[in-house]
Amino acid sequence: MKAMTEIPQNRISLSKLEVARRQLETAITMYFKRCDPVSTHTLATAALEVLHDINKSRNGPPMLSDLEASGVIRPDKLEIVRKAFRAPQNFFKHANTDPKGILDFNPEATAGFILDAVEKYRELTGENPPILRVFSLWFRVQWTEVFHFSNGEECGLAMARSLYTLDAKAKFFADFLPRYVAEASKIAPK
Repeated sequence: MKAMTEIPQNRISLSKLEVARRQLETAITMYFKRCDPVSTHTLATAALEVLHDINKSRNGPPMLSDLEASGVIRPDKLEIVRKAFRAPQNFFKHANTDPKGILDFNPEATAGFILDAVEKYRELTGENPPILRVFSLWFRVQWTEVFHFSNGEECGLAMARSLYTLDAKAKFFADFLPRYVAEASKIAPK
């Protein structure tokens, strides 16, 4: 990863990818520690938006959040789905059209946005930071039925799911992050 450039007092030079990584790592930490779900979702979607823009500028493959490219949504329903998909993000950032609005928000929906950002960050950078690895494992453990497996991995994930229910997020994070950090320190260039 690129080191920060020295600039005058209390200022740092950041690339867009570093901004996205920082936002994403903070959102993941907040997600596991059950911090404010509004702030968690806002940070996660901000990171996702930065990564989406970088991916688009590089003509990268579609992301999960690229609803148009998925081909599974009927064109005449695309705008309705897009609005529903982005409703929490927009609600948390704006009040110009609905200053008295109320939102029925499911905080667990944030996990899908985080996963999309994690996968795109890995693709764009070739990096796999420990905290992103922990989240990816958590998602696979909790939503095993969503993924294709060819090597019997789903059995181990099912066992982990029985040990780490959705209510055990913080414990999962506390158990797995140190393992991945230790593993990363063994393979880090010196």
